[in-house]
Amino acid sequence: MERFLRLGYLIGFALLVGSPYMLPAVSFPRANASSRVDKLTSANWWQSKVSSQITASAGKRFNGCVFGDSISSGLGNTLGQSNYNFSMGGMSTVSLLEQLRKLKAGNVRCEKVAIAIGTNDAMFSIRDRDFKNNLRQIVTLSRGLGASEITLLPAFYSTVEASQNPDAAGTLDRVDQISALIRQVAVEQDVKLLADGIPQLYRDHSLKAELTPDGVHLNESGKNIYRQVLLNLLGDSAVSSR
Repeated sequence: MERFLRLGYLIGFALLVGSPYMLPAVSFPRANASSRVDKLTSANWWQSKVSSQITASAGKRFNGCVFGDSISSGLGNTLGQSNYNFSMGGMSTVSLLEQLRKLKAGNVRCEKVAIAIGTNDAMFSIRDRDFKNNLRQIVTLSRGLGASEITLLPAFYSTVEASQNPDAAGTLDRVDQISALIRQVAVEQDVKLLADGIPQLYRDHSLKAELTPDGVHLNESGKNIYRQVLLNLLGDSAVSSR
């Protein structure tokens, strides 16, 4: 009898699994660019970093200031004594806007400004009009720092492989779209544009594999190329005290 009961259970289970009313297992997709937003400004480390930047800049007027994300922050402060690198990892136009508001309130002063932003926007969820509005305000705030010369850089390409991983970078097409928006704002705001980007870093509209350790960030050879471009933009003269 026990054997017949077990056999009955097995047959019943098989029929249930084969039934059209048996719901399949549900797999939830991983987060992608369409659901990502920049929340850096709520992070304690970000707030602390900006505060330390204001403290370090108090009473100084820099010849040049660089604003950007981890690609630019990877250079550290290796742009000469008269220039300051305010870049931080993970930055997009959303967090840069808030950073500049705080720096302006802290009376930070810069004669020239290089803005290398948009690479993370390419992998975040942001509408074109919002990106352009953020960038316009970023330019206005940069002028509020005393900048007489502002240069916008196009967004950075990743390697083809990295661009296909939504956890690593935006697509190459989206990077092109963001760079086109940057060009539009440069014209509207009458600021300089590094029109050709940094062609030494790229091959066929993607980052050269030999210049990156991970498909997104620059290795030492890549940093040397980027550093020289910024030095050509900003120059290096004495820091003045106010």
